[in-house]
Amino acid sequence: MEYTFKQVLPKIAAYCSYQDRCRQEIQNRLQKWEYSYEDWPEVFAWLKDNKFWDEERYAASFVRGKFRGNKWGKRKIMMALYQKGVPQEIGNKALSEIKEEEYQEVALKLASKKIEHLREKGEEAHIVKGKTLQYLAGKGFESQTCYNAVDDAIYRLDNDVEEEF
Repeated sequence: MEYTFKQVLPKIAAYCSYQDRCRQEIQNRLQKWEYSYEDWPEVFAWLKDNKFWDEERYAASFVRGKFRGNKWGKRKIMMALYQKGVPQEIGNKALSEIKEEEYQEVALKLASKKIEHLREKGEEAHIVKGKTLQYLAGKGFESQTCYNAVDDAIYRLDNDVEEEF
């Protein structure tokens, strides 16, 4: 069934009200509904004017969710935003909201948990370090952040330093 502009507005408004959406998600939904491609700019203009769609708000929400919920690093978050068609400058602005101290803290916590887990399994020290570095890199943390977190976590665990989380 093909929808008219008046028919598609309440549906797309409800879709965007449920959670923030990026342009690509909205385009996919319009395509699924077989809504005329020529009329998409009019729909996007209406959504933006009525504050149902805002790419910056979407990016900020996405970054918060992936960092705080999934414990992703900046590289993985940026790649996911890129795959969703979010412009790089908007992604960078959203990523800048992550406090560096909190970012380092998350990497350290993840490294500590992984190291403890691998040590419990009886892995050798160099294997533990390598696997933990791979794990953090897979989570999207920059290599320097990975090395710092792993070295700090090993030092704290080996010297019974109280964690300051």
